[in-house]
Amino acid sequence: MAFILYNVSKNLREAIHILLQGVPKHINLEAAKLDIGAIKGVVGMHDIHVWSLEGETDIFTAHVVLDDETLKNQPEATKQVIRETLLKHHLEHSTIELESQRQCTGNVCEERRA
Repeated sequence: MAFILYNVSKNLREAIHILLQGVPKHINLEAAKLDIGAIKGVVGMHDIHVWSLEGETDIFTAHVVLDDETLKNQPEATKQVIRETLLKHHLEHSTIELESQRQCTGNVCEERRA
């Protein structure tokens, strides 16, 4: 009986974590952010969200700020490098919005301009 209750509570905690869209335990978000920040042309990120859809597929969304040259000349190539980097961190599905430094939105960008 104790074994059953233990497994039920474990599965319930995992289900609640998924429903609350928590960052999956096997994802090291800080390492992923560092790797993306190291990509040529990336100058910042904000509004980053990582969650698991159903416990199997991990999802990443973010606004990625690029320098003007990269945004003008290589936006899609940079986005592809970001996606490949995310795959190394087990983030299979991603939505990436590219922004310029001048048109960046959010608190992080406001702080950078001040």
